Amino acid sequence: MNRYHPFYHPVQSPYQPHHLRRNYPLYPNFHYRTNFPPVETKTFMASADKTLTLMESANLVLTKIKEDTSFAHQLMVLAQQSNTSEVLQLIRRTGVKVVPVVSFNPDGIHMVFDEKLGQVDCCHIIVDVRWREI
Repeated sequence: MNRYHPFYHPVQSPYQPHHLRRNYPLYPNFHYRTNFPPVETKTFMASADKTLTLMESANLVLTKIKEDTSFAHQLMVLAQQSNTSEVLQLIRRTGVKVVPVVSFNPDGIHMVFDEKLGQVDCCHIIVDVRWREI
């Protein structure tokens, strides 16, 4: 234990960790700006275009569920019977351009609309719709 004379202040200030000190660069030689590749918007814009197509398909399915009681009922019955092929066929009949990957559980349906840009997965829209209150 360090004891100081009651009338004199210590010569050295108490230790303060470097991350609490002011004006101390944590990583002095690291420059964030130089580590990014140059901006190229071609892929970004193409991915946005594909995503709009996915949104249109998701919108078609959700609108059909919202407005058509018989469609919603039939979709739920087929899903609760785990009849995936019939569920996909029912979704195709809505006029979607992209058919989603579908899974379901007792609480609702999970649809993943995805597209590829060449060989690369460029975009995904995940839609979860509940049909049971907890």
